[in-house]
Amino acid sequence: MNSKRTYSIHRHFGLSLCLLCTLISPLSHGADIASSVSQGETDRLADGGYFELGAGAFSSNKVDVRQTDHQTIEPALLISGVYQYKGLFAEMVHQSQDGINLGYNIWNSAHWSVDILLANIQTTWRRPEGIDPKLLDEAERNVYLLSEESIYVGAGIRATRYWDDHYVFQFRAVSDYFDDQGLQSSARFGKSWQVRNWNFHALGSVTYSSAKLNRALFGVTADEATDLFPQYTPDSSLSYGIELGAAYPITSNVVFRAMYRYNLLPDVITDSPFNQAGYASFLNATISYVF
Repeated sequence: MNSKRTYSIHRHFGLSLCLLCTLISPLSHGADIASSVSQGETDRLADGGYFELGAGAFSSNKVDVRQTDHQTIEPALLISGVYQYKGLFAEMVHQSQDGINLGYNIWNSAHWSVDILLANIQTTWRRPEGIDPKLLDEAERNVYLLSEESIYVGAGIRATRYWDDHYVFQFRAVSDYFDDQGLQSSARFGKSWQVRNWNFHALGSVTYSSAKLNRALFGVTADEATDLFPQYTPDSSLSYGIELGAAYPITSNVVFRAMYRYNLLPDVITDSPFNQAGYASFLNATISYVF
């Protein structure tokens, strides 16, 4: 998903409940790359799971006028868990750019894993239902265009390639079947390395968003347009991002993690009347207990 949408996911999930989980996942047939990059191929076929509780804080820049309750630094409650059984899996991966995943692993080899994503759940913007913008005056349309939170529920495929326990490549593509908002896909490459008890990772990404998705999120139709939010019809886009992270085990069950992510927003997004920045940045630090 484009990086501005990714920021929205962290902003709203992180503030309300932080449906996030650990960077250091000891399992998974189908693993979100945020966990895969830190564990490589270790026990990726094992059944089982874990639960994690923690707290922390995150800092981010404001990139959308609809983020009306944005604060530069905010606290966050971390409630997380991952479980899989005979190929079925559920993931809520801390610091992931891909939301919550429910799916089934269909094929594995020594270095590959291919998953069907039955439900990829992320937050999104959605216009209020049952309102005809043509019947609203200018001020009412401005309020209408500020939108409300909704969810994106997509289905698709994910393929992951592992090298030498330290390198991971992952491609994923999903299409929304909850509200028919369009297609998103991503290609990400990550590396991890260990220095004494510190585990570091770096992750680069390229994300594609379809024109349909961008228009649902950042477009303004002729019937909706106002002086403040003029008509805008975006095309498809590619966005680019980089992430750096570190984890340190304070005890056998208590873990400290920190992560910084920078996403460069494409012109298709920055030209939107909702946009307020050319990039999205996200800095996160947490301490959690792993059960």
